[in-house]
Amino acid sequence: MIPLLLLAPLTGVILALLSRTPWQAALGTAVGAACLLSGAVIQGMSPGIAAWGDLLRLDELGSYFLLIVAGVHFLCSVYAYGYFRRELEGGHIGPAKVRMYHVWTNLFVLSMVVVVCSHHLALQWVAVEATTLFSAPLIYLHGDRRGMEAAWKYLLICSVGIAFAFLGIIFLSRAAGDVPLTYTALPLAAKRLDPRFLRLAFLFVLVGYGTKMGLAPMHTWLPDAHSQAPAPASAMLSGVLLNCALLSILRIAPAIPGAYASPLLILFGILSIAVPALLVAVQRDIKRLLAFSSIENMGIIVLGLGFGGAARPAALLHVLNHSVAKVLLFLVAGDLILRFGTQKIRQIHGILRETPLRGVLLFGGILAITGSPPFGAFWSEFGILVGGIAGGHLAVSLAYLVLLAILFGSFLVYGSDMAFGEGVPRKLSGPELWCLLPACVLLLASLWLGLHVPAGLYKTLERLSTVVAFS
Repeated sequence: MIPLLLLAPLTGVILALLSRTPWQAALGTAVGAACLLSGAVIQGMSPGIAAWGDLLRLDELGSYFLLIVAGVHFLCSVYAYGYFRRELEGGHIGPAKVRMYHVWTNLFVLSMVVVVCSHHLALQWVAVEATTLFSAPLIYLHGDRRGMEAAWKYLLICSVGIAFAFLGIIFLSRAAGDVPLTYTALPLAAKRLDPRFLRLAFLFVLVGYGTKMGLAPMHTWLPDAHSQAPAPASAMLSGVLLNCALLSILRIAPAIPGAYASPLLILFGILSIAVPALLVAVQRDIKRLLAFSSIENMGIIVLGLGFGGAARPAALLHVLNHSVAKVLLFLVAGDLILRFGTQKIRQIHGILRETPLRGVLLFGGILAITGSPPFGAFWSEFGILVGGIAGGHLAVSLAYLVLLAILFGSFLVYGSDMAFGEGVPRKLSGPELWCLLPACVLLLASLWLGLHVPAGLYKTLERLSTVVAFS
């Protein structure tokens, strides 16, 4: 199964390179994305573990993250057809750049598939670095000065972070001795690992991959990168790339003493929620606003992992809930930017009156990402709160609740400003269905996860929470 999963995005790369028009490239990407999603679903329903040699192995945890990657990639490939059709009509981009978007996107997805399938920590490190190299051209796709600055900032900061993670793997290798650096061997030998090097390893890995996750204070690349990339690329950066960095941390968790790891995770988690709570009120760019929300939600996930206990499966559920809601918002934001001709929040008004469906999608997405009922993120954020209180982290849980309330108020104000008032959207003739359909699917998915969390899903997450538990 793993060779077929790798072949799907690789096929998209080849078809995009051979294409003569942007639409042929888009079709190739969509076909590859559909094949990847089909393979991910089949593997997710299979009870066994897929393996290809000693380096690639897809277990239940990897399958969970792969399903998110494949689902987001498929919806973004559908959206990209309509989005770039409008970009071409408006003269914002040329056909050659659209074809290259599909080439780089498929390479980006290929590297993420390797991340989730990696059995060896060194291979996973290489794959995470590859995600940086393959996604940077997407940030600079339009070729302007701000895009170049954002891409270089992304490359520089994330490469430094990845270097920290590499040092962490070296320390882990020193602690492990003759134990293979595979995620199946390390937990079995956890009691025999040198605790001094083990602590250093986790600190460096957390800072290194935490940089790629966008955890504060290593988050500074994220708002620039997300705001400059095309909307479907921004959605994938936020919706799945950050998850891959998280998975890289989770893979070494069973070898790390919980008494050492939990305080660090709680510290980085609450800091990553506090920084957006302080800064969202001064944001003027809609995509930068959503980028700060990504930082916040990565903090929520890490905080839940630090709390442990009942908060751990809720944190894993929040990985899915955040991806669904954030991809929805980036897709809607991209559509609104094309319609209004600006990313400035103050210049986007009257959405509900001018385009009611987009108004519902935007407002629904804001409610979903802020953890409001009846959307899925409410249950995962509430589960983390309950887990924190049950674990005795009363002060941190109270701070978490206050910060979420601040963020909810800020996003509600922004959403109200954009939804109401007088707006003058541009009349676009592009295929709106391709842009709106993926967003509608995501809104319904978030609503479904809020009204009915499937029992099978939560049982799976409870099993996975024991897999990623600290020793």
